[in-house]
Amino acid sequence: MDNKEYAKILEEIATLTRVVGDSFFRVRAFSRAARLIEDLSQPVDELVDARRLDLIDGIGESIEEELVMIRMTGSSPRHQELLDRIGRDVMELWEIPGLGIKRIQLLYQEYGIASVAKLKEAILANKLLNAPHFGPSIQDKLLDEISGWERGRGRRYPLPEAKALAESLRLQILENPDVKRAEIGGSIRRGKETIGDIDILVTSSHAAAVSSWFRGLPEVIEVIQEGDTRSSVRVTNEIQCDLRILDEHLFGAGLHYFTGSKDHHIQMRLRSKKLGLKISEKGVTLYDDKSETPIGPMDTEEEVFAAVGMQYVPPEIRMGKDEIRLGEAHSIPKLVERSDLTCDPHVFTDLSLGRQAPGEFFEACLAAGYSTVVLAEKGTLSGKGVRPGDFENYLARVRKLDESFAELKVVAGLDVEILENGLLDFDLRLLAKLDWVVARMGKEVSDEAEENTQRVMWGIETGLVSCLAHPTGRHLGVDSGYPLYFDEVLACARDFGTALEMSGNPQELDLNAVLARKAREAGVDLVVASGAGHVMGLSQVEYALQQARRAWLEPKDILNTLPFREMVGRTRVLLNR
Repeated sequence: MDNKEYAKILEEIATLTRVVGDSFFRVRAFSRAARLIEDLSQPVDELVDARRLDLIDGIGESIEEELVMIRMTGSSPRHQELLDRIGRDVMELWEIPGLGIKRIQLLYQEYGIASVAKLKEAILANKLLNAPHFGPSIQDKLLDEISGWERGRGRRYPLPEAKALAESLRLQILENPDVKRAEIGGSIRRGKETIGDIDILVTSSHAAAVSSWFRGLPEVIEVIQEGDTRSSVRVTNEIQCDLRILDEHLFGAGLHYFTGSKDHHIQMRLRSKKLGLKISEKGVTLYDDKSETPIGPMDTEEEVFAAVGMQYVPPEIRMGKDEIRLGEAHSIPKLVERSDLTCDPHVFTDLSLGRQAPGEFFEACLAAGYSTVVLAEKGTLSGKGVRPGDFENYLARVRKLDESFAELKVVAGLDVEILENGLLDFDLRLLAKLDWVVARMGKEVSDEAEENTQRVMWGIETGLVSCLAHPTGRHLGVDSGYPLYFDEVLACARDFGTALEMSGNPQELDLNAVLARKAREAGVDLVVASGAGHVMGLSQVEYALQQARRAWLEPKDILNTLPFREMVGRTRVLLNR
């Protein structure tokens, strides 16, 4: 950790201490310590390790203790206590122009406001009309600033949107002849559902020139920070992108460090210390080695983990939890990968609502390595799609397509809605003839969890549903979906042999990792699918795979890693007995 990061934590402690109205002398002590450390020429890490913090004139014993804890664990107990007390969103308020410390202090102490969302709510509800320094013109200005903040700086971006932009930037950066390697780090690499910013890590022997070139990319709309080895900019959609240029021989260490998560790093530091080692972006070194010379190669992350006696930990599960214990025991399971999938169980073509002809779609499926593709075309009694009167013709067309592709099995399926009365929006006798039926809630849902739960369960209890798609109805970054008693749905799905879908659809990413793991623990099968209606959408399955990996799912937990007949045999238990 560099001195600026130490200083930032101490300055935040001073600020938060002032917000809660604590001792002025304590505020001044932390603020002064932050300035001293930021101007310090010697790394704080070295002083902590050498137990010579006393060399910093003006740093008291209590602040020394905070610095030691930051060095050991990556966080300060007092900093965490203040954030827990006030609310972790309080730091957002400093991102709103026009809100100084006095106004923020007033908002918290007099009105209990400790987030941008609460401030906006209070202004719109006219709760601040009598507050000093918050006249009508000030409130109007704050609302404008909050709107801008919501559009960009305070916004979290859906993973698919942020990852697509990050990958575009990464490929563009690799076109620079001075760049040898470029990788995406941070929460995108870990597969978090929503993203705050983009981290791109590169190696180059011409750091300053690459940094300058990066700041001039056409996507850049604002330069936030300039430096030879680090540049921060705001790009398309106002998302922040940080470029870090790493030592080529320490790239593995830097990639690990800047991938996170924070909790993972805290646990890794504690483990390293027990072994007499230190781990940082500079690699794994002996704890008392002031020169910070790596104890071995650090080109790859595998070498970094090996240096602390651990099995490689995939990025998606670096959460500071079970991965440390299992990594120490070399017992981390093989997580599901793209190459494990035998089919995509949910695509649709221009036979219903898709935008791609089946033949072009199937060529792409073959190129992707699938042995089977399931057409889950839109089925309906009266709407747009395949209707009961079209059913035999639909089956005949799919049979002909199947015969045309010797190396790819093409399966006829349908995607139908569960209507408000719990019935499926199709002729049940015809659905029984299909190998694969996808069902989902219709657009009209209830505000009552009991009604939605009963409706989903009625659909499953027909015994005809192979897979429940969009199980929570959420739209990523927009709403959390309809209220539902998820445990009851899981029990019903397990009893009737209905798998739950993990969709890579960028607007859904449903199920997420938390619920997928819950489903697995309840004994419910899962599938990962693209939900694509166009060739370009087939790669969306990667988003679903990331969520599956974050849920610690192995190939055996995913139905569409099996040969198709085995996959079908695990579903619709009443029909397949």
